[in-house]
Amino acid sequence: MVDKGGRRVMWHDYLRHAITTKLNCRVFAGFNANVDVVIKLNADMIAGIMKQEPQILDNPPAEPTEVWPVTTNTEFMALLKECIKVGKSHYGVMDSKLGDWFSQVFLQRSEAMGGQAGIIANQMAALGATSSVYSPVLSSKQAASFDSRVLYPEVNSGITWIPVRESVNDQWTKLNYIFEYAKGITFKFGDEEITSPRANRVILGTRNPKAAMGFDPEIASHLPELGQTIDVAFMAGYHHGRIEGRAETLDEYIKLSSDDLLRLKSKNPELKLHLEYVPMPDADDEKKLLKSLAPLFTSFGINENEIRRLLAGLGYGELAAEIAENERAFSLYKGALAVARELNVPRIHLHNLGYYVVVLMKPYGVDPEIVRQACLFASAVNAVKAMQGGAVPLEDVDQMVDYPLSDVGMKQLQEFVSEAQSLGLPAGEAVLATGIMELDDHWALVVPAHIVPNPVSTVGMGDTVSSSAYAAEISLAAAAQRGS
Repeated sequence: MVDKGGRRVMWHDYLRHAITTKLNCRVFAGFNANVDVVIKLNADMIAGIMKQEPQILDNPPAEPTEVWPVTTNTEFMALLKECIKVGKSHYGVMDSKLGDWFSQVFLQRSEAMGGQAGIIANQMAALGATSSVYSPVLSSKQAASFDSRVLYPEVNSGITWIPVRESVNDQWTKLNYIFEYAKGITFKFGDEEITSPRANRVILGTRNPKAAMGFDPEIASHLPELGQTIDVAFMAGYHHGRIEGRAETLDEYIKLSSDDLLRLKSKNPELKLHLEYVPMPDADDEKKLLKSLAPLFTSFGINENEIRRLLAGLGYGELAAEIAENERAFSLYKGALAVARELNVPRIHLHNLGYYVVVLMKPYGVDPEIVRQACLFASAVNAVKAMQGGAVPLEDVDQMVDYPLSDVGMKQLQEFVSEAQSLGLPAGEAVLATGIMELDDHWALVVPAHIVPNPVSTVGMGDTVSSSAYAAEISLAAAAQRGS
């Protein structure tokens, strides 16, 4: 039997090897790219607003996190207060007019690439993959936010890949306002003091009918050709649920999106498709959309907070409640397995602070040890992002070679094994040593990850983990196949 110190050495060896990964794959990202307006909250900012506008706390909504869209500063402050209190992330939609008030009261801000497609495209380019992106609306401001190496599909008689910075097609820019807060800051909302239990953020995005979350009709007929030129597509934005003028109802949007995904894979059946979860405002609509679209994907990414909402919407209220009451690797594993079976997706990657839980449904075409190594590579990438922000260059990843995996992750792995054993599942020393538990119809992985205290930024961490892990998995699997 290997003691705890020996296991740490073993996992450190896994990490050292994982960090040498090279992304030798062709990556595509769609649809949502935007410019993030990042506001790093501090106590003085909130105190200043309270002094100038004390009435802002009057008559708050009963359920601030359910307001959609956020239209007033009172709704916003109630939402911010609620999210800071519990330390959880939140994504919502706002009336663009609220941005004028933000400009008046939050003077310290910065701008960066935002949106799953934008963040993933830049990160993949920085790591050396052949990276491309598609977003129907591309202003000069948006285009300038992309890495110069990112490509864009131009349609002539066929598909021609050109630099995204040369692909401007509109003047409107989608803005997402990101309100970040660090752990341990005490904010005073009127007479109530709240100390943030962990670092996190609140995201409010603007919307415009131009920003359709789908392929333009001009490119749709060329999707089979496009699919032949890529190895993996990371897709997000389906939570919008409609395209004005083309798919006004959810049923029409599902049909349009399904047809496009099938076209994309039609001449490349081995094409991998990853769906990164973003919540929809209506749980019934979300269930209908995901039950229809998710089976077309080979991978699905989600975090520990989002899975509770998804499970409840899919009818697994008890699992959602268990995670809420006692969030741990084993409860998240049960939730991820339920999602995999319900949505018929072969790979679920759940990213959490300090560890990842992955479910692979059999038959899965990649060795689970490769999946684990890819997750460790993603953890290293994400840790560097937490330290320095932005897209992480490949040459910076090796600075994590001696940065230990988190105590949280190692403890969660040990407790996962203990709980699994108590239920008669095949868990033991081998699972502690590898992070992999094999069952009849699936594998379960618990992979310790890094924790960086007081990260420079939390925006895009889930997207970074999901894309880095899956692209690394595809690259490592291809290398192993060539070697055999």
